Amino acid sequence: MQAALDLAEAGIKVYLLDEAPAIGGKMVQLDKTFPTNDCAMCTVSPRLVSIDRHLNIELLTNSRVISCEGEAGNFRVNVLKKARFVDLSKCTGCNVCVEKCPAKTTSEFEHGLAKRKAIYTPFAQAVPNVPVIDKDNCIYFKKGKGCKACEKFCEAGAILLDQQDETVEINVGAVVLAPGYDLFDAAEKPQLGFGRYPDVLTSLQFERMLAASGPFAGKVVRPSNGELPQKVAFIQCVGSRETSADFCSAVCCMYATKEALILKEHHPEIDVAIFYIDLRAYGKGFESYYERAKKAGVRYIRCQPSSLKQIPASKEIIVRHQDEQGKIEEEKFDLVMLSCGLRPSKGSQTLADRFGIKLDSNGFCLTDGLDPVATSQEGVFAVGAFTGPKDIPETVIQAGAAASRVMALLAEKKNELIQQRIYPEERVVDGSEPRLGVFVCHCGKNISSVVNIPDLVDYARTLPNVTFVDDTLFACSTDAGEKIKQSIIEHGLNRVIVAACTPRTHEGLFQDTLREAGLNPYLLEMANIRNQCSWVHMHQPAEATYKAKDIVRLAAVKVNHLKPLRPGQVPVSHEGVVIGGGLAGMTAALTLADSGYKTYLFEKSRELGGNFKRVKFGEPGEEPQAKLHEMIERIKIHPNVEYFLEASFNAFEGAAGNFLIGFELDGQQRQVKAGAVIVATGASEYQPTEYLYGKDPRVLTQLELEERLSTEKIEAKTVVMVQCVGSRDEKRQYCSRLCCIQAIKNAIKIKARQPETEVFILYRDIRSYSLHEAEYTRARKLGIRFLRYEQFEKPVVKMEAGVLKVSTFDPILKARLNVTADMLVLSVGVVPSEDQDVAKLLKLPQSEDGFLMEAHIKLRPVDSPVEGVFLAGLAHGPKLADESIAQAGAAAAKAAAILSKDERQLEACVSEVLDDNCDGCAYCVEPCPFKAITLIEYMSNGSVKKTAESDPAKCQGCGVCMATCPKKGIMVKNFNLEELSDMVSAVLTPA
Repeated sequence: MQAALDLAEAGIKVYLLDEAPAIGGKMVQLDKTFPTNDCAMCTVSPRLVSIDRHLNIELLTNSRVISCEGEAGNFRVNVLKKARFVDLSKCTGCNVCVEKCPAKTTSEFEHGLAKRKAIYTPFAQAVPNVPVIDKDNCIYFKKGKGCKACEKFCEAGAILLDQQDETVEINVGAVVLAPGYDLFDAAEKPQLGFGRYPDVLTSLQFERMLAASGPFAGKVVRPSNGELPQKVAFIQCVGSRETSADFCSAVCCMYATKEALILKEHHPEIDVAIFYIDLRAYGKGFESYYERAKKAGVRYIRCQPSSLKQIPASKEIIVRHQDEQGKIEEEKFDLVMLSCGLRPSKGSQTLADRFGIKLDSNGFCLTDGLDPVATSQEGVFAVGAFTGPKDIPETVIQAGAAASRVMALLAEKKNELIQQRIYPEERVVDGSEPRLGVFVCHCGKNISSVVNIPDLVDYARTLPNVTFVDDTLFACSTDAGEKIKQSIIEHGLNRVIVAACTPRTHEGLFQDTLREAGLNPYLLEMANIRNQCSWVHMHQPAEATYKAKDIVRLAAVKVNHLKPLRPGQVPVSHEGVVIGGGLAGMTAALTLADSGYKTYLFEKSRELGGNFKRVKFGEPGEEPQAKLHEMIERIKIHPNVEYFLEASFNAFEGAAGNFLIGFELDGQQRQVKAGAVIVATGASEYQPTEYLYGKDPRVLTQLELEERLSTEKIEAKTVVMVQCVGSRDEKRQYCSRLCCIQAIKNAIKIKARQPETEVFILYRDIRSYSLHEAEYTRARKLGIRFLRYEQFEKPVVKMEAGVLKVSTFDPILKARLNVTADMLVLSVGVVPSEDQDVAKLLKLPQSEDGFLMEAHIKLRPVDSPVEGVFLAGLAHGPKLADESIAQAGAAAAKAAAILSKDERQLEACVSEVLDDNCDGCAYCVEPCPFKAITLIEYMSNGSVKKTAESDPAKCQGCGVCMATCPKKGIMVKNFNLEELSDMVSAVLTPA
């Protein structure tokens, strides 16, 4: 989905094909995403609807590829469109056919926890939101006669029982493959009892149990008796990290932690335990989330249970496991979740054969780590779990990277096939009496399980000027949007209130609905009764309902004051700027330049390359320094790249589409204009003060070891490596992500060259996530010894009589081990760059760990909060080389979406100076965080006067200026003081 949106926004026509009847994949089955705990369905829903509405994305659901011929730039893809037996153009989504269907079968969406009909809509907010007939379970198709209840009761005449499969050919220039993954079938491990014991569930089943819209309405119960469990266990690595699947599924540790934490937040009294091997909290914000779970009382037990058994009388599950000292223990639980691993989708091999691409031994798509989205077939790219297990941010990033490669490939064809949306003429509402429409969303059970929706609807009808009130299961679904649009037209509504979730994610979606109904989009007000009522007052339904009424009442007061707004347009500069000449910066610059855009690349040091200059070895088959040399040479000769070394920034003005960047070069001040900026300023290697570093030449870091290994033989009989130096400690609580993999890589290099050398790795958790697990296995087979230490029992290093001695306490042996080392290698963490001048100049916020903050940790991992500025590489957070390359490509795709347009639409809710009230005091100028306000002089009646002037291209409508003005001389549009005063009066007046 993300690749399709990125391409369509950059002017490329897209065919989005899915074998399922609706798009969304497994993301729509999740309850919440971490670490923000956002509702997963609500998070992804705006993307679903955006795709459905996008004129340059053609959906081909219930379809599969049967052949592909041609070459990059000219592929002919034959697609089988399987009969849906429902006319998409006629179906109204009333679901009467579903209600009347007598045939039931197991619901795939609910993972066996509920039933569905033979004709069904895949899920509540499906796109397209139209039913499909399952031939294998339909009475008519199984018998060849009879039933036809769906056809009989469909008043729209949308049922087409004689519809046939259809084959179509589409001509495309490039292909992006994203078939997703399958969850490991827990039934393949009968010793864990899945399918035999009702209280043993898979991870996705538990997601559906937690989901407010799921079959259990968000209530956690034991399927065996419907009671609340008192003890719950999670078992990790089910179907991962084993002989037949020598890879880590990358997501299981954290989704189990998320589910456990949600469970503890809802029911603090429940005893929750997670049985694990290594806790792989390697991503941004993951470690602190893990610590949060521990503080909430989640128990983490390091072991892998061998079997589960059920006590027949109580139905309790006995978890049998071996502790670290080898003692067999048993513990009873009421409910057990199996954290099943990710496996390649069953159709991966067929898909690979049809596109002529190679798969690895595990069945994932084979890619080059230094070209992470390219397959063995030119013009065919692979993203997401198809290239190996990964979390949502990495999937989104890879999608953007693939989109950027397609943009470069089709640079000469962009904008040729795109269509522009034409909205109906806007209805004039100035001077008209307000006619309010209120639309209340159930959000499945997210809102309705706490807030009394019928009571709220009845209350809304009593509010002044309210003409129409309606409620809907999911207001953000496509069919609900159509109903809102029709209600606006039929009832002549000129103001709209949507009582649902947060405007942060959904306001744009509902504004677009108003535009399609001929209403100005700024005549909308959202009442956030989910985040501010049902979620925070889940155990106080009466009070939550009362509060929801207050919020809707205030929205009704405010919406009466709203006026139509018309955002301005500004021309867009078609040039880009990339700040930072390391791996990520060079990749972003080349990708943007290959897409046809002039790109300025800035590096503060004397040469390009950044930290990548020190990386000498990659995964098997990779040559980092050859890649670096190739990139530098390409930058030097690329006609669309102009690069500057030893450049320092000193000015940054403007807004997305029109930035003006000032810098100093060779003692001279210069300026460039840019429509978008990519920040890839890198990070640094932690410089340790512990373990005798800097005091003994035999103590070095992993990068120093790598540099030495590239030029000389290591004269050492014993090498000891210590992990988590400068990471996961009191000062830096985050995991640096790459240290474990880096240590394993260098240890293997030593062992491969010098088998007689003893190599010890002292670790807390080995975080060789995803396909890197194979190298961890290889390391153990080579004889590399892994010794674990506890957080508060760190290794001790001493020098005695010129000999390095390392002492560590082994929690398995319950004994202290002493190793004499010829070389001590510290796996030091990644720390934010000390030079944060660029971040300050661009006003980029930083996380608590000091890395640059993204707009949304899951779905907008390359966008910064400053529009038009994007992030890539280590400046955003620790990551491996292939991940930096992918993120740089994704940032380039986002930048290209801006540069591809001739004009950019500005925000409409911006500040407006009221000259009659403004006396030029300038109180608003300095506090403005976006530097959008300046003081100007003008002539009036022969005298010079001063007034403020607001730049709508820079203003973000934050309201700081309005708060500081003593004379009511500047207001944010649709947030005037009279409006706010009326809202305050309404709050003080009892309902």
